[in-house]
Amino acid sequence: MKMNLRKLIKKYLKGKTNALEDNQVDEFYHYLPSEGHDLNDFNEEEKTALEKAIWQKIQLAKDSREIQRPKPNYYKWAAVIAIPLLMAGLFLMKENKPTDESLLLAQPGSFTANLVTPEGKTYSLASIDDLQKLQQQGIYQGQTDTEQPVLMHEIQTPKGGYYQLILPDSSKVWLNAASTIRFPSRFAANKREVYLEGEGYFDVTHHPEAPFSVKTAKQTTRVLGTKFNINAYADVEEDWVTLIEGSVEATSLTQEKVLMKPGYQAKIGQRIAYAKVDHAADFAAWRSGDFYFDNTPLKQVLHMLGRWYNLDVDTQHVPDNRINGLIPRNVPLKDILNLLETTSKITITVKDGKLKVQP
Repeated sequence: MKMNLRKLIKKYLKGKTNALEDNQVDEFYHYLPSEGHDLNDFNEEEKTALEKAIWQKIQLAKDSREIQRPKPNYYKWAAVIAIPLLMAGLFLMKENKPTDESLLLAQPGSFTANLVTPEGKTYSLASIDDLQKLQQQGIYQGQTDTEQPVLMHEIQTPKGGYYQLILPDSSKVWLNAASTIRFPSRFAANKREVYLEGEGYFDVTHHPEAPFSVKTAKQTTRVLGTKFNINAYADVEEDWVTLIEGSVEATSLTQEKVLMKPGYQAKIGQRIAYAKVDHAADFAAWRSGDFYFDNTPLKQVLHMLGRWYNLDVDTQHVPDNRINGLIPRNVPLKDILNLLETTSKITITVKDGKLKVQP
């Protein structure tokens, strides 16, 4: 029952429940303190922690009425998503935290990017259709422009932005915040190469005569047709290649290679660490609106938040804590920092546009 309830709550948070399921969630909340309800499958420690977390989230909502929320009942459930942390009774919000309130209320990122032309001109992209409009104006070239010379296109997402695009071979790419992809206006007949900085999810069109390669500063991932996620931010010591579907070959700068299977992840630096991971698709959860932390170092978590909420990060005094959980990306920064503070027993302040940690 616990797993079904947790799946329902997660579905509810993403706004994907129907009217009947909404009623079930409301009923669950209404009968939270009662005996004889389905909550008997939870122990007393879990129920107490859950009730306190929900109550404090309601109080937080009252204190932040000016914020537009994606769902009216969200604050009742924001703490429920990280169930393993709830089980430990760690979702008790701290009070009287010294903060710069205006920065703590920073809103999450949005769908936006920039096209940078070979001449260095920048054009704003606010929808998938914008590239087609620029193509009609002769600014952006696609695969059909066979009469034109091949140009290198560059698309950048800023901090606080994400974007989706279709490459000249019809492959699809999702770019996370603060990421850059470079690709030719027309692929060669025998190869398809793109260059990535940051994080991207790829759904590659099958074309065995022209292998598809994603090159980063640390490695090259070569595929025929597949779905995979690459995390290649400069502030991370290793690239993370997570294979969702198909088969890829990852090659480090020292020419060490690994042929990957679905459900496996390669961490690539000077060497390659290759291992099976649980819930491989969750490593691309950012694509559907979630942060996914799988024993993730706190320093890396803070960098992820900095990119998404457009803040710099002060990495001094960050303890070697590890974070687990699935948290929505569509909430104000303040809510996530409250959760991190409690679970990691630290204090996070926001001053001068920077996230700072005090042990």
